[in-house]
Amino acid sequence: MIYPAKTFDFPKVPFVFIRHGETDANKAEIIAGSSEPPLNNAGREQARAIAPLMAMGKWQAVYVSPQDRARKTAELVLPDYELHILDGLRERHWGDLEGRPISEVCSRFDTPPNGEGFDAMCQRVSFAMQTALAGVSDRLTVVVAHSGVGRCILYMTGFDAEGPRISNATPILFRPTGAGWEYENLTEDLIREISA
Repeated sequence: MIYPAKTFDFPKVPFVFIRHGETDANKAEIIAGSSEPPLNNAGREQARAIAPLMAMGKWQAVYVSPQDRARKTAELVLPDYELHILDGLRERHWGDLEGRPISEVCSRFDTPPNGEGFDAMCQRVSFAMQTALAGVSDRLTVVVAHSGVGRCILYMTGFDAEGPRISNATPILFRPTGAGWEYENLTEDLIREISA
């Protein structure tokens, strides 16, 4: 059973989400999940490329998945910030599908054999985001994690979890609105707006 998105307790606080940089698994379109493929050269360059943009902001805190590809991305993007590791931000465990081509992935809402269900993942991501967004003042929090975490966030904020993946190393600003949520790629203009 898939719980409706409104079932999950998701804080109504703006934040920035960054998916880690590219890995060889991403490039080869292989399901990585709980495995630990490192950033490749392109992934490191992607992270370095957005560092000047992110350096324009003054961030409350940086919360990161414990997995190496997310931690290394955060270190390259925000080298002057302490990284707060949250286990709930790790990628989905795809069980028997890990290491297989992405073309073989089951529906996001199905539980892969010996893997983690979407509801279970959304629940832990919800708990992690409650921690990451607690006590936010006038500065936004940055969350660095994975494609699957991004899908959970999209689902819990009212968007389609089955749509295209969030691109590697692309900062996304999520903001609550009167009617729900909106999200868009972070730009210099948006950083000036949210830092005003």
